[in-house]
Amino acid sequence: MYREFAELHEDRHWWFVGRRRILAAFLAEIWGHRNDLRILDIGCGTGGMIPVLHTHGRILAVDPAEPAIRYARQRYDGLAELLQVDFPREVPPGRDYDLITLFDVLEHLDDDRGALACAGSLLRPGGILLITVPACRFLWSPHDVINRHRRRYALSELRERIREAGFSLERLTYYNTFLFPAVFVARLWRRRLARQGDGRSDFRIGNNWINGRLADLFGWERLLLRHCNLPLGVSLLAIARKPSETSSA
Repeated sequence: MYREFAELHEDRHWWFVGRRRILAAFLAEIWGHRNDLRILDIGCGTGGMIPVLHTHGRILAVDPAEPAIRYARQRYDGLAELLQVDFPREVPPGRDYDLITLFDVLEHLDDDRGALACAGSLLRPGGILLITVPACRFLWSPHDVINRHRRRYALSELRERIREAGFSLERLTYYNTFLFPAVFVARLWRRRLARQGDGRSDFRIGNNWINGRLADLFGWERLLLRHCNLPLGVSLLAIARKPSETSSA
């Protein structure tokens, strides 16, 4: 199952491809060409973001699913240290990370407040937390149920969670905006199909040419995000900084 997910969906599906392009652009904007960071990737799954993160430093990648970690080791041996850790019930080893990532993780956790506080305790003063989550409760569909989401976030809700955990919020924006109308219609259609017994996820690839063009359209948002926040989207992206010791004194 994990091999199929990684090689069919994570490597090729337009959502994963476009998201990687956007996140790579944000990482380059924050860190430039630095390649000496200590990075903690929480909820790494089968490791699809490891090659992107590896360009910026040494990675500890953790996930609660042992088969996901085992498969990620097969693919990315040497690029990251991979450990089975059930965050936040279990705390990853190490402290003073420069960068911690939570890529579509918070929505799966019962205690998202506790998770953010725990992540903050692992960052060095001045370190960065990079978060993505699904947005807009009215987009809730069988896709969320199948993927075991606990919630979709309102922008104000994510802002409140981050500030409650003691972070300074540097950027909060919607993304996956260009395709929002199509996703909205698709989610309404999926609800109707679910009532007829069809509970499949949205992570399916149909026509390869269309899938590629969707990835391009989604990925192009990184050019717009260089200059402004987007007013609506399927997902949210946040950049938060742990206050330095001098500023918190």
